[in-house]
Amino acid sequence: MTFLNSSGQHFVDCPIQLSAQHRLPCRLAAVRVPITVAQERRRKLKAQAKREGRTLSPRQLALLGWTIMVTNVPSSLLTVEEILVMGRFRWQIELLFKLWKSHGRVDESRSSKPYRILCEVYAKLLAMLVQHWILITGAWQYANRSLFKAAKTVRQHAISLAIALDKHDRLEEALIRVQGCLADGARVNKRKTSPNAYQLLLACPDYALA
Repeated sequence: MTFLNSSGQHFVDCPIQLSAQHRLPCRLAAVRVPITVAQERRRKLKAQAKREGRTLSPRQLALLGWTIMVTNVPSSLLTVEEILVMGRFRWQIELLFKLWKSHGRVDESRSSKPYRILCEVYAKLLAMLVQHWILITGAWQYANRSLFKAAKTVRQHAISLAIALDKHDRLEEALIRVQGCLADGARVNKRKTSPNAYQLLLACPDYALA
C-alpha cells in the first residue's frame, strides 16, 4: 500500500516477484479508482464485515482505492488499460458454467435411482456439448451475442436437429437454419452508462480507465 501511494501516479505498472521462496517473475498493474468508486467499495465491504462480525483494517480500506492485478503477460502484449478490460472477462467464464449448469439443468433430477440420475447427467452433458458446438459455429464470431439467448434459440430447434441426426443432408439444413437465426438475433443491447463486456473489448485500447 505504501508503495502504491508513494508512486504519486494514477496507475502503476512494474515488474515484481511473487513468493519469497519461488520468486516468480510477474507484473503488477494497479490503477487508482475514482473516489466515488472507492467509497462504494468500502460501503459494501463494511456492510459485509458487519454481518460477519469482522473489523476492517485501515490497510484493507485503503487498498479499495485501487484496482490491482498481477499477471505474467508482458507489456508488449497488453497495456494496463487492456489488462483491466480482460480482467472483467473472468465473469464471462462463470456465465458459461451457469449456462451449462442452470439452463442445462445438469445438476437436477426428479428420480431417486442412482443409475437413472447418472444416465440423466450423461445425457444432459451430451446435450450441452452439442449445444456448445452449435454456439461455437453459429454465434462465437459475433461479439454482441448473448449466450443465454443463443442457447434458447438452439433449444427451440432441438427436435428438428434430433430428427435429422442420422441424415447428413437434413442435419446440414437444420444447422444452417439455426446459424441463420443466430446471425440475425440473440443480440446483447448496447449500454452507455455501464458498457457490456464486448463493448469494452471492442473499444480497446481506447476505453477510458474510469
